[in-house]
Amino acid sequence: MASQWVDLRDLKFLLNEVLNIGENLLGKGRYKDHDVDMCNMVLDQAAKFAEAEIAPTYPDEVHRKPVEATYDNGKVSTPEAYKRLWNLYCEGGWISTAESYEVGGQSLPVCLAAACNHMFLGCNQSFALYPSLTHGAARLMEDFFQHPLRDVVIEKMYSGQWGGTMCLTEPGAGSDVGALKSTAKKNADGTYSIVGTKCFISSGDHDLTENIIHPVLARIEGDPNGTKGISIFMVPKIRFDEKGKLTEPNDVYCSGIESKMGLHGNATCTLNFGDNGKCIGYLMGQERQGMQIMFHMMNEERQGVGMMGASLATAAYLHALDYAKQRLQGQSVTATAAKGENVPQVPIIQHPDVRRMLLKMKSITDGIRALCLFCYYCMDNEFNAVLEGNDEKKEYWHGMIEILTPLVKSYGSDMGMEVCGLAVQTYGGYGYCREYPVEQMMRDQKINTIYEGTNGIQALDLLGRKLGMKKGVNFMNLIGLTQAAIAEAKANENLKNDAEIVEGALNACAATASAFTQMMKTTPFVPLIAASDFLNCLSDALLGWLHIWMANIAVKKLPKAASEQDKAFYNGKIHGAKFFINRITALAPAKLDTLKKDEQSAMNISEDAFAV
Repeated sequence: MASQWVDLRDLKFLLNEVLNIGENLLGKGRYKDHDVDMCNMVLDQAAKFAEAEIAPTYPDEVHRKPVEATYDNGKVSTPEAYKRLWNLYCEGGWISTAESYEVGGQSLPVCLAAACNHMFLGCNQSFALYPSLTHGAARLMEDFFQHPLRDVVIEKMYSGQWGGTMCLTEPGAGSDVGALKSTAKKNADGTYSIVGTKCFISSGDHDLTENIIHPVLARIEGDPNGTKGISIFMVPKIRFDEKGKLTEPNDVYCSGIESKMGLHGNATCTLNFGDNGKCIGYLMGQERQGMQIMFHMMNEERQGVGMMGASLATAAYLHALDYAKQRLQGQSVTATAAKGENVPQVPIIQHPDVRRMLLKMKSITDGIRALCLFCYYCMDNEFNAVLEGNDEKKEYWHGMIEILTPLVKSYGSDMGMEVCGLAVQTYGGYGYCREYPVEQMMRDQKINTIYEGTNGIQALDLLGRKLGMKKGVNFMNLIGLTQAAIAEAKANENLKNDAEIVEGALNACAATASAFTQMMKTTPFVPLIAASDFLNCLSDALLGWLHIWMANIAVKKLPKAASEQDKAFYNGKIHGAKFFINRITALAPAKLDTLKKDEQSAMNISEDAFAV
């Protein structure tokens, strides 16, 4: 029976057949000690762990009992099942899968670690956020905390003995980080006294670890307003000595957790720093480098949020697929029985509109999963380029990551939300009830479009920064990277028309990007209003390319498939590609033509006219 939680076969297809890490990454550079068999073994173990240990900690599938983090007088408690799960997660080394041997990691490819995390997130995002944020904060400490305490901090965090967070948002400031009010005052011993409040801090306080390390943005007294005056500090929940022995509380207090639409098992906290004047922080990097440093973690988290979108979409789709195969309702549209004769009911997967929803879910999920893993694959190539001392290759792959990050975060979560909605729709009225988990997957999914920079901010980042980086070279490199797969598909009669659709959509995206660059100088509201739609059109086109890439492989492998399962898998790849390209990618050029029109009603309407 196929899994309802993880798509292990597709992950192996993407890593081994599409990205071909065995030839392109393994056995060389950073990954010289690893081969395909090792990586497949890691994937197998991750799948077993995800299904056997993590999935059961999602709310009870029979009675749908809520699993929530709770708050009582400054103390945050996680769901009881999370404690054992945290220990198993840490014992398995899952926090540091892709980290170097020097810091206790396994030096496995980043894209492999991401594939494992994809399965963990799909089984319980509320839990998986705790180690994900710990990993991101640990990476920040490893790269930017140059202090005698550094080695202790990263050893404790990568092992899971200590947790980690990301403390940016403040009450009233929201996405405007430059408006923060947290302050830092330098002490005689070189530490800083931190005072301020941070809100919406995921995993901000909990009982899974003995200590929590907070990277905190604050403004040193006398530094300028705005983002240029912000510094970043390592602030522990509990102080510790140079050997990692805990000493005394550090005046970090959780004043409450949010009552949220979803992710109930993860504590989203308000944290008060220095209410009693005793909160000590340690400067990371140099003064006024806070935003520059924090964006390293922010970008990692944005890529992770895109993967969260793909992960929940996977679980929702697989649950909907299983339900559609079992749920009997209605008769086949091809039934020829005479009127009045007893015609048997059929599984709803036989109904055309249900099949449309299922194939749309499959094609979107396959595409955003490929987009996410390709971004992580770019990181692996950048790492190896650094080891080789090849600055040209490093800049090439880094440029890919810069362009892809807002697409991964925004499109991955938006389309993940659409998949969850279709999954609920597939169940019909039952999907709206807590008897089945897809309603919670939909609620959990929504936050992915909001945090780590709303999707509107991602669109503005793409339009205002990423397209123009290096005078557009990064963007054109990405478009250029698509050409090989398109050319291969155009030479295949079965994929020729599909490849031409993708090529036309990508050309339209490039032309629109050029037009928007000019409009920013003359009619800036036109591209600014269109930013989110443009990001989605570009992503629709790029997913068309990824589907063509996957279909090229499937067309070659299908005749040689050794089993009926493999034949079905490759057949599914071809049909999924055709569905997505012809029903989603094909619409992009017309949408882009509309976006370029001088239509500014969103700006011209008065505020009073929105509702009278």
